[in-house]
Amino acid sequence: MRRARLLAVLALAHLAWAHGALAGEIYVAGQEAGVVSRVDPATNRVVATIPVGPGPAGLATGPGGRVYVTHPDHRAITVIDGPAGRVVARLDHPGSPFGIAAAPDGSALYVGDWRRGEVVRRDPRTGAATGPAVPVADPAGLVLDRSGGRLYVADREHRRVVAIDTAAMRIAGTVPAGEGPFALALSPDGARLYVANVRSGDLTVIATGTLTALATVPVGAMPYGVAATADGRLVVVSRQHAGAVAVIAADGLSTLGDVPVGRYPEGVLALEDGRVAVANWFSGDLSFVDPQARRELARLPLADGPRGLAASLR
Repeated sequence: MRRARLLAVLALAHLAWAHGALAGEIYVAGQEAGVVSRVDPATNRVVATIPVGPGPAGLATGPGGRVYVTHPDHRAITVIDGPAGRVVARLDHPGSPFGIAAAPDGSALYVGDWRRGEVVRRDPRTGAATGPAVPVADPAGLVLDRSGGRLYVADREHRRVVAIDTAAMRIAGTVPAGEGPFALALSPDGARLYVANVRSGDLTVIATGTLTALATVPVGAMPYGVAATADGRLVVVSRQHAGAVAVIAADGLSTLGDVPVGRYPEGVLALEDGRVAVANWFSGDLSFVDPQARRELARLPLADGPRGLAASLR
């Protein structure tokens, strides 16, 4: 029953969550192809295709060019040397690892486990758990603040976001969200957390300083990915069924309009130059969008099933 439920959710789920601005390259998980593609955003081309095994899902990047990839159905986390374009380790993870975040200093991985209903801190070299697991019944998107001291987790079936103190590995607070909160993105200054609620078709805006909900913004059916632009002025949300991304003004939280992209857009990633990258699952490509002008600039074919996105670190 649990495995059937997991597979059903995987069939619907957006598999990455974007926050902050991009420095360097883009990594895209191709779920059906079992690969991670490395994309140069300066030239809009694929520079490496890295086999990682079946069912790659969540992605996180750490210092030293490391890329971490979860495999929910295979109880594992793959470790990639990004610049070298090769797998360097495979870490065992009991349960179903899905959402993942890496500490800015490279000291820890934070992994949401659907099967076990918890978030655990792991050593990125050995995969060993370090500290107590934090109970979160249905962890989806994970995002760390810039300091690495607070982790935000979308609790998908419980209409809330859970804030975790990473030093103590304990819950620091919870904030109500909409139905099916899934993807999370922090504003560049870290003052706001944007939460895409897939079943209620809206965006919850949370003040991180007080852990209170500021607003709920309707965005249309099936919002699965979210990112704030590098200057913090716009929020971009993927709308699966519409084949588009919605653009929202951060000041006033008004909806400015949609930008058509590929079929079934999922992961959204903000780039330093103001663009956003959007992984289109069904059409198998990556859209580059100018959210200010509200238009698609280019579309890059990728390996089958692109869903998750992550940015390399300098």
